[in-house]
Amino acid sequence: MGDVDLGLVEGQGIRVSDADGNEYVDAISAEWVLNLGFRHPEIKQAIVEQLDVIDYVSPVFENQTRTELAKRLAELAPGRLEKVLYALSGGAAVEGAMHLAMRTTGGSDFVCLDAAYHGRTFATIGLTYVHPGMVEGSNKGLDRYIPRQMRVPNYYCYRCPLKLEPETCDLACADLVDFALERGHTNGPAGVIVEPYQANGGMVPAPDGWLARVHEMCQAHDVPLIVDEVQGALCRCGPMFASERSGIEPEMIILGKALGGGLPLSATITVPEYSELLDWEYGFTEAGNPVACAAGLAMLEVMVRDDLPANSEAMGEILVSRLEEIAQGSKLIGDIRGQGLMVGVELVTDKATKEPACAETDLVMGACLEHGLMVGKTGPVFGQNGNVIKFKPAVNVDEQDIDEIVTLFGRALMQVEATL
Repeated sequence: MGDVDLGLVEGQGIRVSDADGNEYVDAISAEWVLNLGFRHPEIKQAIVEQLDVIDYVSPVFENQTRTELAKRLAELAPGRLEKVLYALSGGAAVEGAMHLAMRTTGGSDFVCLDAAYHGRTFATIGLTYVHPGMVEGSNKGLDRYIPRQMRVPNYYCYRCPLKLEPETCDLACADLVDFALERGHTNGPAGVIVEPYQANGGMVPAPDGWLARVHEMCQAHDVPLIVDEVQGALCRCGPMFASERSGIEPEMIILGKALGGGLPLSATITVPEYSELLDWEYGFTEAGNPVACAAGLAMLEVMVRDDLPANSEAMGEILVSRLEEIAQGSKLIGDIRGQGLMVGVELVTDKATKEPACAETDLVMGACLEHGLMVGKTGPVFGQNGNVIKFKPAVNVDEQDIDEIVTLFGRALMQVEATL
């Protein structure tokens, strides 16, 4: 959402209240952390039951809840992804994947994409889009700690960096990954790290076939494809894991944000051949906390039992359809794109030139809050703070919830467009 002067004090489901008693419909799942909404009863029960048994177990000891979550993730993950490395944040989990890849391949250079977001730790800054705050930090010497990366143009069919058309491009942007693996490294390639859906990069889904082609390139160069699903997994893009949409079995998948049901928890799931680390090479004292693991395990069971992958797909289709109806009479909506309940609405001042409507996006964000709706914003990439509205409601919403979200957004958009 950006920085707003708003103190939140209570939440239930997709609704949250501020300190003044105003209620809002949360269409971004509390910054995409609560995929089942606020205070889900079964997650709450799992947390309480775990606290009644034991609230912390050091990673040097075994713990049943921690082990059960790892086993469940391995059961649900595609292919041979069966080893789990816990961490506390998405960025830390990305670093874990980097450790695993470098240890196995012997290389140290990673291929990543423009407009990617993989975290703000010292290592992951080198893989992430260039944000002014990061540049300032780099100028103060942080770049000494940033590992080498090979950045290639990202997929973005609405604004193709290569100035090509999606109908005839033959996924030319994917071929640049192969070029980087072949010639762009100095210390040997260690892997390719990508998002299947660039959320912070503009709410942009990978084109059909893109991820599969990149995976073939990784296999040809004997390096892992590391899929960062911190934002896209756990039914957010439809399937339990976003990369399932491409039919691939990557060497690693990174999870975070929603994994702990609102508590700090992240993980790297990997195939056995990329699971070796030296003693003390990587780890966190509170990683895999049993309370967070209990919350994550309860969340997964609800998702499986209630078939929330199917619900995310169905509700996402309805959300996009209703937004497209609004777009027909809109001055500002240039593009609508999404997978499951990961949906972006790009606002432009001119639909022919696609000039980003950054100031107008700020006005729409403010109007949404006035009408009791919380949405997010992003891309491209945060120039003048962005021009893409984010919709990421809880994956257990129903059609009535979608109708309410779209109605409130439509009112806010109409209010702003009436002044243009």
